Amino acid sequence: MKFWQTRTSKYFYLIAATVLVGVFLFILADSYKSRQVKQSILSYMDNLRDMVFMSTYDSLKKGNMKLFKSHLEEVGSFADVAEFSLLNTKGVIQYSSDPLLVKGIDARVTGLEAPSQIARGDSITYYFPVETTSYCSRCHADWRVESINSYYKLTLSRKALETLEANTLYYHGFTVGGGGVLIGFIYLLFTLYERRKHEEQMQLSASVFENAVEAIAITTFDGLVEKINPAFSQITGYAENEVIGQDIHMLNAGEINLNSYQEMRKQVVEQGFWSGELWNLRKSGEQFAVRLSVTAIRNSLGRITHYISVFYDISARKEAERLLVEMNRIKSEFISAAAHELRTPLSAIMGFAEIARDPQLFGGFSEQQIKEFLDEIYDRGEALSQIIDDLLDVGRIESGKPIELNKESHSLAEILGKVLEFHRIRDQKHQFILDVPEGEANTRCLVDRYRINQVLENLLSNAVKYSKPGTAVRLGCRRQGECWEISVADQGIGMTAEQMERVFDKFYRVDSSDTAVGGLGLGMSIAKQIVESHGGSIGLTSALGEGTTVAFRLPRAVS
Repeated sequence: MKFWQTRTSKYFYLIAATVLVGVFLFILADSYKSRQVKQSILSYMDNLRDMVFMSTYDSLKKGNMKLFKSHLEEVGSFADVAEFSLLNTKGVIQYSSDPLLVKGIDARVTGLEAPSQIARGDSITYYFPVETTSYCSRCHADWRVESINSYYKLTLSRKALETLEANTLYYHGFTVGGGGVLIGFIYLLFTLYERRKHEEQMQLSASVFENAVEAIAITTFDGLVEKINPAFSQITGYAENEVIGQDIHMLNAGEINLNSYQEMRKQVVEQGFWSGELWNLRKSGEQFAVRLSVTAIRNSLGRITHYISVFYDISARKEAERLLVEMNRIKSEFISAAAHELRTPLSAIMGFAEIARDPQLFGGFSEQQIKEFLDEIYDRGEALSQIIDDLLDVGRIESGKPIELNKESHSLAEILGKVLEFHRIRDQKHQFILDVPEGEANTRCLVDRYRINQVLENLLSNAVKYSKPGTAVRLGCRRQGECWEISVADQGIGMTAEQMERVFDKFYRVDSSDTAVGGLGLGMSIAKQIVESHGGSIGLTSALGEGTTVAFRLPRAVS
C-alpha cells in the first residue's frame, strides 16, 4: 500500500500544510521587516541633509555630539542609526570646511554641489556639500553665501550594506529550505511509522498463518500451491516440499464431478468466496471430511491472481452425526422391540388367565392343564420382570449411578451349576455342558449372586437364541492368575468384526430385522456394567459360522 493510501497520510498532509503556511507567514513578515529597514536607510539619507541644516557649525566643530544626537532624534533618525548598529552598518559622520582635511576625500568631491557616493574598499562614503549660510559667514567672511565651502562625510560598511539585501534573500531561502527539510523529516517519521506498523501487521498475519489450527493453502490462479501452513501438513500428512508447485486438487477424493467444480469456480470468480463441505484424501489414502472456504485475491486491476483455501477436518463431527443418526435408529428399534417384548408375554398372561378364570367357556380343562397354564403365566411374568429390571438398570446407568452390589462369599461352581440346570429344564433342545475343573469345585468368590446370575442368564440366553437346536452350549470356569475366568461358548451363527465392536453398546442387536430373535439389545451392555462394578472385565471372540465365546473375569478376593 502506498503512503498516500494509508490512514496516517491525512495527518501528514495537515502538518505539512501547517509548516508551509508558517514558512510563508514568516517570510512575509521578514520581508516586511527588511523593507522597513531599507526604508529606514533611505529615510536616514533623506534626513541627513535636513540634519545638516539643523546642526550648527559650532556644535559639530566642537564635537558636541550630544547636541547632534538630539537633532537626530528630532528628525526621527536616531532609531535608524540604532538599527544600523544591529546590522553592523553604523557609520561615522565627519565635518570639514577644508576638503583636503576630510580623510580619504576624493578629488571628485571638490566643487561638489550635490550629494555624491563613492565606493572604496570595504566602505561606501557619502559626501553632502554644505551651502554657506549667513550664519556661517560670521566666522568665515571669505565664504560667499550659498557657496559650498564645507562637507559632511558619512562612511558606512560597504559589506554590511551589500549583504543587507542579500541576507534577506539568503535568510528567506534558508527558511524555505528549512521548512522543506522539516517537512521531509516529518514525512520520514510518518513513513517509518507506517513501515513499522506494516511490519507488525505482517508479523501478526504470519503468526496467524503459522499458528492457525485450520489448514491454509495459498494457490495461484491455476491452482498450483505456493505456500501452506503447519496445520495443512498435520491434517493431510503432506510435507511442504511435497505439495509446493503441485495442483491443490490432488487432495480431492474424486467425489466432485466436473459440473460441481465449475459451479464452485464460477461462484468464487463472481462473488469472491465459496464455502462448503467435501471429502479429501490424506497422504495415506484415507478419506476425511472437511469444511472448505475458498477466497479469491485480486490485484489493483481487479484480476484474480491467487486463491486462499482454508479447511479443517470435520471427520469427528461427521462421525458424531452418523452415530447420532444410528442412535436414533437404534432407539426407534428399541421402542418397537420393547413394545413387542412387553406385549408378547403380556398377551400370553392375559390369555392363559382368561382360560384359567372361566375354563367352562372353553370346554373345561383338567387340573394338570390348569397348572400348566399357571406355570406359563408365571414364566411370562418372570420374563416381564426381567425386562423391567433391565430397563431400570439401563436407566440407572444412563443417569450415572453405579449398579448397587450386595457382595457375599459364594461358591462359583454352585452358582454356575444352578443356572445351567435351570436352562436344561427350560430348554431341552440344546446341550448344556458345565466345565469346572475338579480342583476348583469348592472355590469361593466375593460377588453379588443375584447380579452374577443376571450376567449368566443374559449370556446363556444369547447363546441359545443365536445357535441351532442340538448344538452345545458350554459354561466354564477356570483360574487365570489372580482372577476367575467364566466363559459361555456356543456353536451359533457367530459375529463379524464390526458386530463384535458394538455388541456391548446399549440398544444394539446383532440382527434387528423383523425376523430376528427377540430381545431389547440391553443384556450385553448391562452384563458389562455388572462385571466392571465387580472390578472385572469382559470380552468375546467370534467368527461367522463358528460360534461365539464370551468370557468375563472376576477378582479372586473371597472376603
